[in-house]
Amino acid sequence: MGRRLFVKGKKTHAKDESFDQDNVGKERERFQVSIDLISLKTLTDEDIGFVGEFYFKADGPDNVFKARYPHAGEIKLSKNQTFTSKADMNIWSQFETVRRGENKIITVNVELREKDPLRKDEVIAEQDIEIRLPQKTKYVILQDKDEQTKAKLRIQSTQTRY
Repeated sequence: MGRRLFVKGKKTHAKDESFDQDNVGKERERFQVSIDLISLKTLTDEDIGFVGEFYFKADGPDNVFKARYPHAGEIKLSKNQTFTSKADMNIWSQFETVRRGENKIITVNVELREKDPLRKDEVIAEQDIEIRLPQKTKYVILQDKDEQTKAKLRIQSTQTRY
């Protein structure tokens, strides 16, 4: 018969393990804060005759956490093409703890960049996004100055127990 990995009645939990609902205390609230990509559209050819190669960079508060999306490669779009996905595409996220009843604002700098193999990558659009804790889900349009390339972003601050 083989060895059994789980023996009924045997303690399998870690020392001091707790399944309390909220491990941050009753006087605090914890949020998962995120910025997700909903869609990206371009009306022009960024590289003449070729596809545009786009990616995002995000800088969190105090420049502690920096993110790049996608982590490797780029989103390739031709003229008048739209990129969408069924899954959430997270550009930036972090957990934040605040005192109950206290409002906090997190500022995240998001850049839409276009990769150029001949020159330095160009910043197409840039915006400082303020996220209030707590807040309802909101949507933001990040676009270049000519309104030729637009990204729709979802900003969320979801309360969590963990």
